Amino acid sequence: MAYDQVVSFFIWQFLIPWASGWVQTVLYAIFIRAGDPKPAPGTTRYIQHRRRILMSVYAMYMLFTIYEVDLDLRTSGNLYRDLGVPLDVDDRGINTKWRRLNIQYHPDKVEGDQMAANNYYVHLKNAKDVLIDPVKRFAYDRFGNDVFECQSCITILDYERYALGGRLLQGVSIAVALMAANTLGYFKDGAYWRYLALLTLLYFEARTAMRPDHPPILTKLLNPLLTSTRLRPSYLPFEFLILIRKSAYSAAIFLGLLIPLYREQRPQASAQGEDSEEARHKQIDRLTGLAREVQSDSTRLLDLESTPFKADERAKGNLRNALKMWMVNNVIHGEKDVRNAIGTSLLRRRQGAPAGARGTK
Repeated sequence: MAYDQVVSFFIWQFLIPWASGWVQTVLYAIFIRAGDPKPAPGTTRYIQHRRRILMSVYAMYMLFTIYEVDLDLRTSGNLYRDLGVPLDVDDRGINTKWRRLNIQYHPDKVEGDQMAANNYYVHLKNAKDVLIDPVKRFAYDRFGNDVFECQSCITILDYERYALGGRLLQGVSIAVALMAANTLGYFKDGAYWRYLALLTLLYFEARTAMRPDHPPILTKLLNPLLTSTRLRPSYLPFEFLILIRKSAYSAAIFLGLLIPLYREQRPQASAQGEDSEEARHKQIDRLTGLAREVQSDSTRLLDLESTPFKADERAKGNLRNALKMWMVNNVIHGEKDVRNAIGTSLLRRRQGAPAGARGTK
């Protein structure tokens, strides 16, 4: 379990940000036509696109981790599914099903690997013994395979102390780790909700362990929905708790990474009349970035417009000469004295012309 959490943490912190760059490159290649300018790294559009891609990839990986846990629960199975009985089966139904399984899977009647047959028969026998015993069945429904680890447990209280003691120790360890991280300046965003989620999870586990009935969210909502839709077998309380723990762990990491991305990264405008050195440097940096972005877009646009002339040297020379003449004329016409002279010449040509006449004569 610890190894899986380390791998998951590595994926969250390092692999997803690295893979998002490749995803962004692939998406640009798919959705931007050939020849059209692509947002350059460091520009506003590029950073905005990367933030959205990171949010989407984080959300998809969180959903994948929840699906992976649910898939592991389905493949690992439980004692009810091994015996082929429903969750609300009584002792009579268990004994009836066991007699059929005893005839079918008894080692003396199974051909092939006798060792595997013996092990599977013993597993079915232990499953029947656990579900027949009210104390062990109560503990198994809520704590899963922990019922086999506590050899000295006899009563329900013994099982509750054994299981809840470990859960409480784990919860206290997580709370201490969170407080230490907050003290050092980490995980401050959403700290209140993390503590609230941890307390809610511990309360739900304690409620599930101490009450004689199953949680209403299972008996009245989730399991009836799964039974009617046949999406998967119904959840036992311990299976639902495993799913909730993993989902809470993934959601905590997801929110910790999402909040800095979701928060607007716009620099706050300076107060009126403020002219500090830091504000001027920020304005210069923004202007420099904007100028770099405009220059990059202009270069790409010029390269795109001159594409038909690249293969013909003569046409390229004509284009170069025409651009030089246009730039020279543009500079000359932009001079104040030249504009005044042109205006005076046009005004003289218009003298004596009747009202409404067009042209210069």
